[in-house]
Amino acid sequence: MSINTNAINGFVTSLTKNKNKQDEANAGDAGSFALQLAQFQPQNLNTLLNAAFDGTKSEDPLTAQSTAGIAGGMRNGLSADGRNLSLFDPESGYKMMSVIRQREVSYQAEFAALTEMKTELNDIQQEGEELAELTTSTDNSKIKAELSEFVDEYNAWVRQFDTEMKAGGALADSNAAKVSRYELDQRIESPFTGAQYGIRGMAELGLTIDPNTKLATLDTQKFDAVLAGNKVGAVETIRAFSGDFAKSAAMLNADNNFISNRLANLDRVIEYIGTNKTSLQAEFGLGDAPKVAGITQALASYKAVSRT
Repeated sequence: MSINTNAINGFVTSLTKNKNKQDEANAGDAGSFALQLAQFQPQNLNTLLNAAFDGTKSEDPLTAQSTAGIAGGMRNGLSADGRNLSLFDPESGYKMMSVIRQREVSYQAEFAALTEMKTELNDIQQEGEELAELTTSTDNSKIKAELSEFVDEYNAWVRQFDTEMKAGGALADSNAAKVSRYELDQRIESPFTGAQYGIRGMAELGLTIDPNTKLATLDTQKFDAVLAGNKVGAVETIRAFSGDFAKSAAMLNADNNFISNRLANLDRVIEYIGTNKTSLQAEFGLGDAPKVAGITQALASYKAVSRT
């Protein structure tokens, strides 16, 4: 039995078809994965051993078909444990298929979590825009209440995705998610906001980001002192911050930018794997069931929406 390089070449093409450098940058691990697959040649299958995942087999409760069911439908050329014995190196093919199966669920989980982040980013953008409605005639207590509300909403957004952005989470390797958090963090910490009004950034108003938790905090005593001594400067600084923050959030969510590009790449890869997984398994072996610890919630969300 010969190796079907057309299937691999098609897979590589689907992974690396990017329209511009920005799209290519957002492809991230999809591009690395394409390189691994490109190395899958009949005369050099051993090169895949370094790219394959280690670890023991585990049951896959989220897979619609059981491994036994798949093997039963592909007995020709496959051993009882899912290896394609017709290959020069069946174990390399099996391990490569394990990589593909793991990437499939990882991409699905990232897609679901990043889609949710995109939606929530719209909400935090609107919260930032509301600060622009403050004026020097607004009561001081009202100004402080609005800024405190923004802090609460921002922190809720950070906490919502904090677990998923840690090691093993659905967004742990998502550059789009990391860039989103970093950019909004920088809007809050910028020392230049309000410079024309005699204010050195939101930190002078008491609004800072904790370096460990990445949560925003508002020193109300410091804020009250600035309001009492330079209300015009404080209000205008908040209004300038409002514009910068909302603009950054909108750009992150814009078409052909970080989040939308990453989602498009993920969707393309997920679709290809879903369409071709059965034929790839017939060619290279079943592969181990993917490990889903840490991404079960995001993966369930994806499957609920896609009904797969």
